[in-house]
Amino acid sequence: MVVESNCEIPEDLLYYIEGKNTVWAKQDGDLLIVGITDVAQTMAGKIVKVRIKKKGIKVEKGKPVATMESGKWAGPVPAPVSGEIVESNTEAEKNPVLINQDPYGKGWLVKMKPSNPEDLKQLFAGAQAVQKLKDLIASEKISCKRL
Repeated sequence: MVVESNCEIPEDLLYYIEGKNTVWAKQDGDLLIVGITDVAQTMAGKIVKVRIKKKGIKVEKGKPVATMESGKWAGPVPAPVSGEIVESNTEAEKNPVLINQDPYGKGWLVKMKPSNPEDLKQLFAGAQAVQKLKDLIASEKISCKRL
């Protein structure tokens, strides 16, 4: 785990980083568990509402797996890969602050079955992912905090 400006960056995850959108993905067998990063939850502020796509929905890489609202932001959470949603985190929908409190644990959003193995190769990993997130933290002058 790398910590930069109080932001946790687990080195064992894959990352989709597109502009200010930062999403993590963790391989779990043939599934991917997906959520937003510590950086993303800090930038959003206290999340008050989250709508997560339901089981069986197919999404394209970069298209929303969920939409979130906070006091200062509302927007989509992009899919890190193309695939089918096999499970949604109903607990996070009922209690969105879980995403702020535990973005890499209880605050996960969806479990997906990737449809294109090539998508996984395009995600950032390891030192490269850490550097991209450090650059974003520096450029946006972010200091992470949990609610």
